[in-house]
Amino acid sequence: MRVAIAGAGLAGLACAKYLTDAGHTPVVLERQDVLGGKVAAWKDEDGDWYETGLHIFFGAYPNMLQLFKELDIEDRLQWKEHTMIFNQPEKPGTYSRFDFPDLPAPINGIVAILRNNDMLTWPEKIRFGVGLIPAMIHGQKYVEQMDKYSFSEWLKLQNVPPRVEKEVFIAMSKALNFINPDEISSTVILTALNRFLQEKNGSKMAFLDGSPTERLCQPMVDYITQRGGEVRLNTPIKEFLLNSDGSVRGFLIRG
Repeated sequence: MRVAIAGAGLAGLACAKYLTDAGHTPVVLERQDVLGGKVAAWKDEDGDWYETGLHIFFGAYPNMLQLFKELDIEDRLQWKEHTMIFNQPEKPGTYSRFDFPDLPAPINGIVAILRNNDMLTWPEKIRFGVGLIPAMIHGQKYVEQMDKYSFSEWLKLQNVPPRVEKEVFIAMSKALNFINPDEISSTVILTALNRFLQEKNGSKMAFLDGSPTERLCQPMVDYITQRGGEVRLNTPIKEFLLNSDGSVRGFLIRG
């Protein structure tokens, strides 16, 4: 079956890759002249790459890491020391570290938090820890039920001190979705926190050894095209053609 896919970002290319594995023939349509969508990168006339943001791969990304493995490009991930480093704006030039010891989860995360005395006081740590208990006990079902609250609202419901949000979660919220805690669903951050707390290397970070366009997206394109699929750049979609029941019948290409 030939399947049209809108967009050559990570989602579109991954979809095409797995459709190829299932025996289908995907055709990926991308309006830009570059691969990657939100992880696209451009090379300037001096040969330097410009990316849309700082792209990090966490140990808690099992599907993404499996994709790297299937593409045989795991060596392109540069794993860093297992630590989280926060800037301290009120102390210019200083940073606060959460160092995770080589211990099972969630012990390593608890130790990392307890060892850090730069950002949070002991009462703040205790109230924050108590606030996380429902998510840790009830798991993903509870996390998904909290989608009706922004993360700021959830913190208030759990009586977590406002300074915890300011010192820790503004940075985390913007890292995950480029928005503030009062704008992001609590489900997004709680899902990440749950994975970080329950997996030993969940919060360990890796960077690509080059631009995402070349080092991740292009291998997916090569995989797809070598198996009969297509990836077309500069192909904007003008309209989604629908059937009477609302399902998609096809795409109308601009131009």
